[in-house]
Amino acid sequence: SSGITQSTGTVVFRHDDSTFYSVEELLAMQMENAVAMASAHGEAAVSKIILLVPPFFNQREREAMLNIAEIAGVQVMQLMTTNSAVALQYAVFRNPKLTEKPMIVLFANVGSQFTSATVVSYSLQKDKISGDKIPTVQVLGTGYDRSLGGFEMDLRLRDHLAQQFKAKYPKLSDITKNQRAMQKLLKEAKKVKTVLSANTETKAQVETLHEDTDFRVKVTRDDLIKLFADLYPRFAVPFETAITTAGISKVEIEQVVLFGAGTRVPKIQEEILKVTEQTVLHKYINTDEAAAMGAAFMAASTSSVFRTKEIKLKDANPFPFNVAFFKLVLNEEGKARNRRLNKTDKLTFVGMYNTSEITESKLIDKELYYRNNALPQKKAMTYTKFTDNFHFNVSYGDLSFLSEKQESEFGTRPLMMVHVKGVQDVFNAHHDKHSKGIKAHILVDESGLISVDSVEAIFETKVANKTESGLWDSVSNFFGGTTDGEGGEEKKEETKVEGEKKKEEEEEKKQEEKKPENVRLFSVGNLEAPHCFA
Repeated sequence: SSGITQSTGTVVFRHDDSTFYSVEELLAMQMENAVAMASAHGEAAVSKIILLVPPFFNQREREAMLNIAEIAGVQVMQLMTTNSAVALQYAVFRNPKLTEKPMIVLFANVGSQFTSATVVSYSLQKDKISGDKIPTVQVLGTGYDRSLGGFEMDLRLRDHLAQQFKAKYPKLSDITKNQRAMQKLLKEAKKVKTVLSANTETKAQVETLHEDTDFRVKVTRDDLIKLFADLYPRFAVPFETAITTAGISKVEIEQVVLFGAGTRVPKIQEEILKVTEQTVLHKYINTDEAAAMGAAFMAASTSSVFRTKEIKLKDANPFPFNVAFFKLVLNEEGKARNRRLNKTDKLTFVGMYNTSEITESKLIDKELYYRNNALPQKKAMTYTKFTDNFHFNVSYGDLSFLSEKQESEFGTRPLMMVHVKGVQDVFNAHHDKHSKGIKAHILVDESGLISVDSVEAIFETKVANKTESGLWDSVSNFFGGTTDGEGGEEKKEETKVEGEKKKEEEEEKKQEEKKPENVRLFSVGNLEAPHCFA
């Protein structure tokens, strides 16, 4: 049986009167067993893994997977989506001939629990460091339906068989109340569905199903089409979403590649052909091992022990991330303006009012990482008005592209509240220098997890010695140039032509130079904790 824990509000399963297991603990047991099997098969202990997750997993779900691995005693090198792993496996083993012109492939996944579609481009892209052209797999767009999968079909077919049994043996007790019998019917339903993928009719048969009664009934493919009639139109939505998000037209799709056991159903194949406007579907991906092989290649490519093909994977951020903070309202003297607290003021997740006066401020909510942002990536927010401790919030951004059902399944949007401390002390210690603001460096890593990498205060000092100009250039380029006002996202400076550089060098000889100095306020490691809230 299951229940809800009072301490965390999460689901737990009761083993006996004194033993309860959380979902994470149960999955950790499965993971531990899988690692043991892999270690035995490979005749070497497995301590590091790449963990596959569905493409729609949000921050909380991805963090839960890391917790599961920690309980199981294994180190996660990276979280990777199943669709990206299959796309990588396709590049490695199908070995498509790549050029600078992108080759567009749509991967269609109909699994047991969900349906997803991912548009991927394959091309040769120039590496910024080496200048070499490297085969690159880039995720362009993804669509999904969390509750549309083969298991829903199995349950419907099981219930259909139960009704057939009732009609055939009306004098027997209700079979639906016999859990053992219903489990037998579920197993038979899965078998029947598989057989009907290649045949138009078959027999469902179970010996001593209920009250020592054997059961045998004919099932046709038409029966399945009627049972699943309301499900088939839903298969089009993830594919339409993936194509729209990728910003391509259907005629640009060169191949549609199937994986997932549900894609074996003929009617589902018809729906995929219809929505993608293709004439043929490619079925050469091994459904049982494609994602695992892609993850294995990724693990090998990050190891110093193995030599692999050089293939770069650029995954995409499925949901946007926003950064919110209160911008101070300044008076004519350039100081923060206060006003008395009134009844119309509302408490927000940014803080709580505990005085009769509050500092006037304006809520700024900026999208830092947009939907489909390439991963991994680091960006910075610059705060120019703060000279004392402050805080900002990281949350999911505009999710209006989700359906009402998807929004209800998504969970909470706020992710963390980050307190920046020691600001006034740093400004006091550098009072003779010109402040260039406070920069918060926010990272979304290859696992799709967002975190605050560091926060630094930037100051300018005058330097009389010309030999230090090189340091100014390098640090200036590192911190990136212009900002878009308070809380602005850092933008790269454009490269200047040679003539302009010479003029600037002549002008620099006539005047003193300025050199930036960065002072680290904190790193994530020594934060008390990024405060999370539900």
